[in-house]
Amino acid sequence: MTKDLIKLIRCIVLIFTVFNPFVFAKISDSDLEDIYDDVIQDIEDEKIGYEDLDTDELEDFRRNPLDLNTVDRTDLMKLPLLTPPVIINIIRERVRRGGFRSVEDLKDVPGMTKEMFRAISPFVTVYVAEELERLRGEMRITHRLSRPFTDKQREYPVIFHHPEYIFSRLRFFYSDNVEVSFTAERDAWSREINWENFKRYYLVNNYFYGKNFLGFNSFIMGSFKLNFGRGLVLGSLSKTISAFSKLKKGVEPYRPSNKNAGFYGIALQKSRPSYTYALWFSDKWKTAKLNPDGSAKSNYTSVSFTGSSSENFNNLNNLLERNYGFYFFTTLGNYNFHIEGYKERFSRDIIPVEPEDTSDWTEEDWAEWDEEDIKYIKYKFSGNRQNCIGFGIDTTFGNGTFFLDWASSFHDKYTSNIDTTKESEKGSAFQIASLYNFSYTSFLFGFHRFDSDYYNWHVSGDNPYEKFFMEVKTQTKKLKLRISGEFYREVNPIKEINTKRFYKTYFQTEYPISEKLKALFQYQIQNEDEKMKWWDTSYYTQIYERWNKMRFRLTWAPSSDLRIRWKYEVSESIYYHIDEYIPFNYWQYSTAETELKYRFSKAFQVVTKIKIDKDPGVSKTKYTSISIQPKMKFSKNSRIYMKFEEKFYHYPVEFYDVNYGELDFADDAYEYDAEDVLRDARHTFEIKYIYKF
Repeated sequence: MTKDLIKLIRCIVLIFTVFNPFVFAKISDSDLEDIYDDVIQDIEDEKIGYEDLDTDELEDFRRNPLDLNTVDRTDLMKLPLLTPPVIINIIRERVRRGGFRSVEDLKDVPGMTKEMFRAISPFVTVYVAEELERLRGEMRITHRLSRPFTDKQREYPVIFHHPEYIFSRLRFFYSDNVEVSFTAERDAWSREINWENFKRYYLVNNYFYGKNFLGFNSFIMGSFKLNFGRGLVLGSLSKTISAFSKLKKGVEPYRPSNKNAGFYGIALQKSRPSYTYALWFSDKWKTAKLNPDGSAKSNYTSVSFTGSSSENFNNLNNLLERNYGFYFFTTLGNYNFHIEGYKERFSRDIIPVEPEDTSDWTEEDWAEWDEEDIKYIKYKFSGNRQNCIGFGIDTTFGNGTFFLDWASSFHDKYTSNIDTTKESEKGSAFQIASLYNFSYTSFLFGFHRFDSDYYNWHVSGDNPYEKFFMEVKTQTKKLKLRISGEFYREVNPIKEINTKRFYKTYFQTEYPISEKLKALFQYQIQNEDEKMKWWDTSYYTQIYERWNKMRFRLTWAPSSDLRIRWKYEVSESIYYHIDEYIPFNYWQYSTAETELKYRFSKAFQVVTKIKIDKDPGVSKTKYTSISIQPKMKFSKNSRIYMKFEEKFYHYPVEFYDVNYGELDFADDAYEYDAEDVLRDARHTFEIKYIYKF
């Protein structure tokens, strides 16, 4: 009888194993912490399915897991590995069940895999009534201090003799849906810190962020960003449509410290199962270099004030950008629609960059500048207003998803630098793409086109151009591959020479050599033809550039407490004359890194890295860095992260020459001879403290 009972139990277990895609076991808190650390590491390593995730956002989700019974599609798209079809199935399964009773119920969601479940487990939960009534809070304090070497080239006024780089951030959380943050950053060799300088220059970021606040899913006052994913009005051109990464959607806090990026004002978002809308108003001061007449130069977004002087500091916060707009998304049957637009005003007029010294220029000189040279400026927008609107549609049939987007920009334009009469100008852009999913393989191809006069400050990329692009991603149980390619050319070439062409191919594979040893290989090759004007002449030539990048990484993890990782990366750039195809410039950049991670106990672990970096480009520098990163948990609610880093730089002696950059170096100047190299060091200390209550 006992033997028959044992056989019956074995049969039941076998049947359960066969007819269930995988078995979920209860994951302990320590295991969830390990999984979270692995996800963050995979993001840093640009692992497939993780490369575009926001670590700060995932840290928030780890602190306050998403409730599977209330989470919307927008937040689910921010989790690792989840694909749009699986996200839709999660919502459908929730409706069918009338709500999930536990996280383990995800096993019944069609398309859910064991790898997906493990990756999202630290970030999701099912709240019960008692948990919803609890008020929780958290405070995070981050401070980073870097003391650089003494740059012998610079002789600053006394007020700028403060070489330390300082970064500080305070984030305060109350309950599950309120966040307040302040970020201050002072670049090295900047003014001293006092109340006036702090308010004007160094308080680069602050916001109040409420989730499910005042009837809105997201409500922000202060610094914010707009991540609506696909589209030609807001977002990144290169990632508008991708087979690799999920498209972020939503109004979110802007946490980085780039003064010229993001928005500042008020933004709100409301999501429902059938629609989502967002509204915003931004009134932000930016930093711009000015033309002799006081107008802002057209490429203000590239301005940095590191190593500032009194004159450069006067250019801080000298361009006011006022922007207000909307976003609307809805689903009708099998079709998804979105429309978005904004109106933008600048308090200073923006005109194309003028030559530095025009004191002796004649009208003929200005006419030649207007007709020829000014056309080669990357951004040609001029005026003080810009309006942009666009819409998009996508639909799914079987294994295929099809996309279409269109946008138009309306703005002012100066007729020339001599005659500042404004006239209205319009430009448009569109893109189409198709994405096919076959089991573990995704294939995407598409086409972008941007008019010469389509200026949109909030979409990155060079105009004008046409671009064809493709991406392929596939994986088996052990092997993961992804390949991407691009080809683009100028829409309206100005000179009677070859148009600009660009080719880019990306290849990545990851393979577990054994259970404890894994290898990753990445290779990227990029070829580009570009028009180049010889300095102080009217002669243009065609330049061909080839840029290669290779990365190889080995990871050995003999136990859950020990991991050793070795990485080597090399890049090279070669420039040719098209007509001669003879290289006239070449340099190679390489870096090697060894990492040791060891967990002494559940409360204490250390990551140690040694990195050797060589960049024989313009700066001709190389350095060796050693870093130690301890992580300690004092209690259930208190932990601290620290980082100590020493960078040992090696410079050729001419680096400290006051005329450096104007000298005509010989080819052998790229060699590093021991007696011709100066050594210096940079010290960095970072501490992050988290306290929960």
